Amino acid sequence: MDPQDRLAPTRNLTKRNRITGAVIAVVGLFVVVEALGYGLGSIFRLGPGALPFALGILLILSGALVAVVNDDGHEAASRIAWRPLVAVLSSLLAFALLIESAGLLAATAGLVIISGLADPDHTWRSLGAIYIFLVVAVYIIFVRLLAIPFDLISGVL
Repeated sequence: MDPQDRLAPTRNLTKRNRITGAVIAVVGLFVVVEALGYGLGSIFRLGPGALPFALGILLILSGALVAVVNDDGHEAASRIAWRPLVAVLSSLLAFALLIESAGLLAATAGLVIISGLADPDHTWRSLGAIYIFLVVAVYIIFVRLLAIPFDLISGVL
């Protein structure tokens, strides 16, 4: 086997890494620009934009690393698993749309049921356990400890 063949990266994997790295870096750039609008503050008194700014810089650097550093390219690029991707993104969208209009109970139910479609091995029993755990955890953490006013049912606290 020719040493050059061993070092030549697979085109699909390299291209996918570069696209993924570019997307991560663009998201990081967006975060940095938005953070500047909040104000960075000073080194002794950080402003509200300091943490998002630092995280945006880390995203940009991570994106650059993903785009530039590739493995040896001997593995083929895997196929995108569309079912889990669509199910998880749809569940997040459902939660965002339902949290104010329907309340925490319905929004969490939508999140768990739709995201449960991503893995066909889930049973209704496991999804029910996840739902109960999430509702209790979110209620304790966000409503009681952080005092964020989520309605359990729309219009009722």
